Amino acid sequence: MRVGALLAAFLLSATLVFAACFEQEEASPSPTPAPSSSSVAEEFLSLWQEGRYSEIYDLLASSAQAEISREDFVARYQAIAEEATISGVSYLFQPSPDPEATELPFSVTISTAFFGDIGQMNTMKLVKEGEGSQERWRILWSPSLIFRELTGSSLVHFFTDVPQRGAIYDRHGAPLALDGQVHVVGVVPGLIKDKEVLISTLAERLEMAEEKIREEVEADVPSYYFIPLKTLPYGTPEEIIQSFYELRGEGVVVRPALQRAYPQGSLAGHTLGYLMEVSQEQLEELAGQGYRAGDIVGAAGLEAYFQNELAGQRGGTLAIITPEGTISHVLAKKEARPGRDIHLAIDINVQREAEAALGDRAGSIIVMDPIDNSILAIASHPTINPNDFIDGLSVETFQRLASDPRQPFFHRAVLGTSAPGSTFKVVTMAAGLEKGGYTATSTLPCSPVWYGLGPENPMPNWQSVDRGPLTLGQGLMASCNTVFYEVGLTLDHADPEILPSFAASFGFGRPSGLVGLDEAQGVAAGPTWKQEQVGEPWYSGDSVNTSIGQGFLLITPLQLANMYSAIAGSGILRTPLLVQRIASADGVVSQGFTAAEINPLPASQATLDAIRGGLTLVIADPGGTAYSTFLGSSVAAAGKSGTAEDIIFQDHVFFVAYAPRDDPAIVILVALDEGQSGSLEAGPMARRVLEAYLTGG
Repeated sequence: MRVGALLAAFLLSATLVFAACFEQEEASPSPTPAPSSSSVAEEFLSLWQEGRYSEIYDLLASSAQAEISREDFVARYQAIAEEATISGVSYLFQPSPDPEATELPFSVTISTAFFGDIGQMNTMKLVKEGEGSQERWRILWSPSLIFRELTGSSLVHFFTDVPQRGAIYDRHGAPLALDGQVHVVGVVPGLIKDKEVLISTLAERLEMAEEKIREEVEADVPSYYFIPLKTLPYGTPEEIIQSFYELRGEGVVVRPALQRAYPQGSLAGHTLGYLMEVSQEQLEELAGQGYRAGDIVGAAGLEAYFQNELAGQRGGTLAIITPEGTISHVLAKKEARPGRDIHLAIDINVQREAEAALGDRAGSIIVMDPIDNSILAIASHPTINPNDFIDGLSVETFQRLASDPRQPFFHRAVLGTSAPGSTFKVVTMAAGLEKGGYTATSTLPCSPVWYGLGPENPMPNWQSVDRGPLTLGQGLMASCNTVFYEVGLTLDHADPEILPSFAASFGFGRPSGLVGLDEAQGVAAGPTWKQEQVGEPWYSGDSVNTSIGQGFLLITPLQLANMYSAIAGSGILRTPLLVQRIASADGVVSQGFTAAEINPLPASQATLDAIRGGLTLVIADPGGTAYSTFLGSSVAAAGKSGTAEDIIFQDHVFFVAYAPRDDPAIVILVALDEGQSGSLEAGPMARRVLEAYLTGG
């Protein structure tokens, strides 16, 4: 029994030892097999998709790495991505059942911002490198793995096709901005016979310094190069152009070219705007549309607002080019689409008259047709000439303009804000008749001083004489402050929100809705606004100040002109109409515009009639503030003057009028930055434009 037990114990022990050895052998890790060629190929494609070019380089065969450094490899991928506007890469790849396959097909879709998707079938070649456990598959890389047709010596290039920029026309089809033919005068060194005579002749005819011409002529360039000296302005008389052609035998060459031109010069300069070189910030947005550094885009006015419509759609060709500069293969192509034309409501003849009337006074003039609420002219002075920006302003010229205290870049008509002064009294009158308990026959005293806010707060009229009791219409006629002080106080006692709400309903405190130009919003101040912006309550004195167009109230000239257009016309506030339509060069309209209704003025027909009657008295009655200004005029006008003091105690003067008063066909607003009397300074300008428009006088 003892022997049997010992034998059993031995056998059990041997079994356990064998089992333990077996388990230990099973747990030992086996060597990791080297990645298959397919897994390396897929890693390459995945890294490409993620733009991790430096990590791709680590997968290249040593022979490929010997041909290109890591820095150059990464730079080539990045340069091609930028040139081709590549925004993404996707791929389709089916691993090979053969882990030793050396050629693996794949398809790739290269997405570009400009050309869309470019699809290609391609093949990747791989090779094994290393010994033993270090043996790995590596890619026999060449540039053809980016684009199949690309070689080490060829390049990917984006050829841009820039379409003709759309034109801008006035309402009668007169061109205001267009791509017109100009002539570039230059020299070809190899054709010059007598350099000194030529330099002297060109300096005189081109009005250039001899030193500048000599610098260009003596430049170190091949003898057959064309050296441009000056672009003759658009509209240069044919005989002058021909005179340069006649210098061909002396080495002068004239080349026609297309260039943006503004045939009317500085007329409507702010409204048309100008072109400038695209900024780096803009390039980040426009690169996918085919723009490059040095390209020109709209920078202000209509040229900027309608940049996309005017510029059209750039076309282009993405191609592989040889070292000799020839195209070996076209990768993608996109057709250009011409820019569309902008047709304005502006009448360039009215614009010319308005700018002439404004002269050298800093200010603005707006002329509108109250029937369709279109803008016939919109002038701002000092002005700019868009042609000056075509060849680029010098640093000195730009700095001079930018530092000019009169702000020549500033479009006063739509961006300038000030208190409206007495031109606002029509709003106070409307509120008084509608909400203040007054009627057209109610009278109020027009005394030299008003004490409605207490004897300690005397409020003066602008006249020192007592005009006696006046109706609200007569108050407009005499522009009597004390009449409107009383109305303002009455409204304040009823509800201090009444006058601010009427101001808003007459179009103040918000953009007018003009399409084509940026505009200021202005301020229609009231109790809520003052508490939020100033942190103070609204006092009765604020309502009184607002009643005569002072205080916190701020308006733009366009808002004021638009309000009077509504008063003169239908009684409905509408958006001003500057742009009539956008159309292709062959006349197909893609978008039309009309003056959209904003809201009816908060005034009954009787109230409007009373306001119009008061505006008529301003000009037609001997007691009116503008009676002498329009005495003997050939047109029957109605209107209102205004003077407003700003926070630096500078007076802005206004005059707004419409005619004929019984059937209005034109509204004009004149706003001057500085002045003493709207009737005496701005009034004659308004009269001149009205008479020119209605009678040709």
